[in-house]
Amino acid sequence: MAEDRDDDMTVVPVPATETEAEHRRIRSSNDHDQQDDREGRKNRHNDGYDEAADGKIPRPQIDRVVDE
Repeated sequence: MAEDRDDDMTVVPVPATETEAEHRRIRSSNDHDQQDDREGRKNRHNDGYDEAADGKIPRPQIDRVVDE
């Protein structure tokens, strides 16, 4: 009985939220970001990404210490 129901089923792919064009745009942006990172260039898009991904809060930069 259960086998008869399986024969009538149609496989439907899960709908994607991204179009092919959107996927290419994201991939291109990621490739550009990775290239900048490899070459040591900073870009606004990646600013703070490593700290956020690692869950670290950067220490404040101290310019000078004075004794009062």
